[in-house]
Amino acid sequence: MENFDGLTAVVTGAASGIGRALAVKAASLGMNVCVADMNTAALDTLAEELRLAGVGVYAQKLDVSDSAAVKLFADECFSRFKSIELLFNNAGILSLGCCWEQSVEDWERLLSINVMGVVNGLNAFLPIMVAAEREAHVINTGSVGSLVAAAGMAQYTASKMAVRGITECLSVELQLQGLPIGVSLLCPGPVATNIAEGVISRALGDTATPEMIAEANAATVAGDPNFITPDICANIVFDAIKDNKFWIFTHPFSGYYRSLTNAVLNGENPSYSDVEFD
Repeated sequence: MENFDGLTAVVTGAASGIGRALAVKAASLGMNVCVADMNTAALDTLAEELRLAGVGVYAQKLDVSDSAAVKLFADECFSRFKSIELLFNNAGILSLGCCWEQSVEDWERLLSINVMGVVNGLNAFLPIMVAAEREAHVINTGSVGSLVAAAGMAQYTASKMAVRGITECLSVELQLQGLPIGVSLLCPGPVATNIAEGVISRALGDTATPEMIAEANAATVAGDPNFITPDICANIVFDAIKDNKFWIFTHPFSGYYRSLTNAVLNGENPSYSDVEFD
């Protein structure tokens, strides 16, 4: 896909971070943009910014774990703009803690958003996109955690590995049917977003103010030189869409992953070390 002008993009989890940057980038390329998020205040601010860019905008509060709500959102997107060319299943949350410390409710909440949110997006949008037989592209947001495990991140890792499997199957299925719909798995490394603020809030306790949480998150980002901005991430994503790349990595970690893969092939027991970006 080379020319985005006049086409339409859908972005979930659009009110902040990577989703916001993707929506702004799409608008800068002349695309109509449908955006959804649970944070209505931030979503309204984004929608106004997109309208100032001179493109069509539809913004809707949306819980992606609610399949019926996602279907209604999709119906409204197609009603307003007739076709969808880019679908970004981006909404996601993060939770930290050892496997045995996570409640069933915590597991269900995270998986309902990170995994079923992607499934609901595909079920709501893909049938019409497939029937249209138009050039299009689906981008599901995974993570470096789609490929490697990390201590304290069982829920998140499980969800992002599931997104990887879903996305790979989707790519094969569309190819086998000869459909002109590309598929990508976005595997970001450290990106300066507020996804960790919920975790930081719980760590700081009930007395933490929004300013304290934001300051702690900013300090975390500032302390790691690997962090990139959401805007840089969005540029990488759109370049990858143009090149029809399945794997979209924001950070190179081929050496680390090659070593991990060799260990698996050699039957070596798992051992943990921080992911190294090279």
